[in-house]
Amino acid sequence: MARQVDRVPSMVVPLDRDQELRFQRLLDSITLVDMHEHPMVLTDNVHELRAYFRSHQYQWAYDGVRHGGWTAVATANGLSCGGNASDGSFARFEDLLEEVALMQADLMRCTDVRRIARADDIVAARQAGAMGFLPTVEHLALGHELHRVDVLYGVGIRLAGLTYMRKTYVGDGQNERTDAGLSELGVEVIRRMNDIGMVVDLSHAGSRTALEAIDHSRVPVVFSHNAAHAIWPTVRTRSDADFLACAAKGGLVCVTAVPNSLSRDPHQDINCVLDHYDYLVNLVGVEHVGIGTDTLVGDHVGFHKLGAERRAASGLPTEFPAEYLSGLESPADGKNIIRGLIARGHSDAAIVKIAGQNAVDLLRRTIG
Repeated sequence: MARQVDRVPSMVVPLDRDQELRFQRLLDSITLVDMHEHPMVLTDNVHELRAYFRSHQYQWAYDGVRHGGWTAVATANGLSCGGNASDGSFARFEDLLEEVALMQADLMRCTDVRRIARADDIVAARQAGAMGFLPTVEHLALGHELHRVDVLYGVGIRLAGLTYMRKTYVGDGQNERTDAGLSELGVEVIRRMNDIGMVVDLSHAGSRTALEAIDHSRVPVVFSHNAAHAIWPTVRTRSDADFLACAAKGGLVCVTAVPNSLSRDPHQDINCVLDHYDYLVNLVGVEHVGIGTDTLVGDHVGFHKLGAERRAASGLPTEFPAEYLSGLESPADGKNIIRGLIARGHSDAAIVKIAGQNAVDLLRRTIG
């Protein structure tokens, strides 16, 4: 299996003496929340992934999450669905449900990990010195069955992607040719998610689908792992209009750190991620910016290369100049975000909000 800590050399953002003291002080007081992370440990050899996904013998990155300093991480379940689906947009609901249930069973055996079902559970986890796992899914994968929203809620899911990259019964993904917006079923799904207390995640939704979802939702929504098209124009980055609409509804915009998605530098590092934090704070206000790294435990670039033949349809990178993104390579690098925000000149109050306070506030208004 891939190493959870120090899989590859990863930079530490340099700070001067006074900044280092700020960093240590902030670590003692902040709540650090990642709204989109993949804490499933992958195989060291990416060519063994399909067999691993089909084995149902999954490992979870408790050591990596702990090393990263996270108070709570959203689990972004769905990676194993690749064992039976050619595209994440067409994941089988049964496979998704099994992965979530198996993770929950593993969590039950861990004395220092708290399962997060409401916002105050994150606060309690920090007070107890425990890690929090917030069960979430990359996308609902419900086909045309509305009741599956309740099924996912029943196994602990409290945040879900409305779509993945392609057209579904619910609406259009970000890489769909037409972007026709929400379906009638999609409107019902949002209503049901609002009713039961499940956050609507629009990270992979087409722009029209996302804007219609924001309009129909009675509560704030989240872009859990995106970046600004104004800085780095790709099919996966989003327009200012999307982010501003989300913020106007009281929602949260979280910044991704997927290698080769924000830079073409062969030695890219956390600075290309920090550029988007700077931009979004200025665009939507610090109260609406959070963390959503989309990191995983293993060879992220190798994982992308495996599916290179269908990458144009998925919206993921098609070119791989860097082997990894130094400084934010895995969940184990989480504390480096705080160092980076300090180095970029953000105030202590702003860092506290970005690090996790905004995420907790959003969850308090949505899942309770």
